[in-house]
Amino acid sequence: MAPQKRNVGLFFVLTFAFTWLLYLPSLLVGAGVLPAPFDMKIYAGVSLILGAFGPLFAALTLLVKASGWSAAWRLVRSAFDFRFKTIYLAGAFLLPLLVTAGSHYLTRLTGLDALPNSLGLDDLPYPVMVWAIPAFLSMLVFGGGQEEFGWRGYAQEPLQERFGVLNGSLLLGALWGLWHLPLWFIPGDPHAVYPFTAFLIFTTAFSVQMAWLYNASGKKLLVPWIMHAANNTVLPIFPVYKMEAGAVQTGAWIYVGINVFIAIIIGLRYLRSK
Repeated sequence: MAPQKRNVGLFFVLTFAFTWLLYLPSLLVGAGVLPAPFDMKIYAGVSLILGAFGPLFAALTLLVKASGWSAAWRLVRSAFDFRFKTIYLAGAFLLPLLVTAGSHYLTRLTGLDALPNSLGLDDLPYPVMVWAIPAFLSMLVFGGGQEEFGWRGYAQEPLQERFGVLNGSLLLGALWGLWHLPLWFIPGDPHAVYPFTAFLIFTTAFSVQMAWLYNASGKKLLVPWIMHAANNTVLPIFPVYKMEAGAVQTGAWIYVGINVFIAIIIGLRYLRSK
């Protein structure tokens, strides 16, 4: 299905509806609007996993509706296309690692914030890399990576064709961040420990970075798929925030600032190429 024929507006409507409707019972019970009919911790855990498939669900639904199952299969199969330079694959791994680790150590060494060594990994009876490999594979399938079949796999190209790479990526990143908003209101969800504004700025900046590598690789979906999963994997290893509600999250803002700085450099490159 040609990018210009994709219904991006309907994609976002379906994505938000699928995820937010799954989160709605947790929100209503948490706000005291509805009584808990059963153990909401179990429901919240399941719905959080299923809700993360909103972009994938929306993309496949629209592709099947417009062009049949073969179009949906082409999107899935495209994520396993390795025909691109390995430097882009390296970038998908290394950029999130270097930015996250750099933000973590810069914050700690300068004394700007008292960040933890890791998020729950200090007492592992084995090297952290033994944890990181299965964790990364999990992030690819369940922990955020699967979102890229929708964000970059379906929406990126039509948005950048209409608005340009930079503006299209900024719009996509902002909507990507906004899609996460209910997590700040679900009781017990860890997202609430740091400001939503910081997260929204991060997704917008990170979207520019992923679009850059995605386009540079020849629009290979594997690159943002890996980059998203890698970013979510390294955050517990090199935390940039404290798991304390109401704490001043200086480390998170440093992390956001570095990501914005990189996005600005990429953005200037695109602007100069016009």
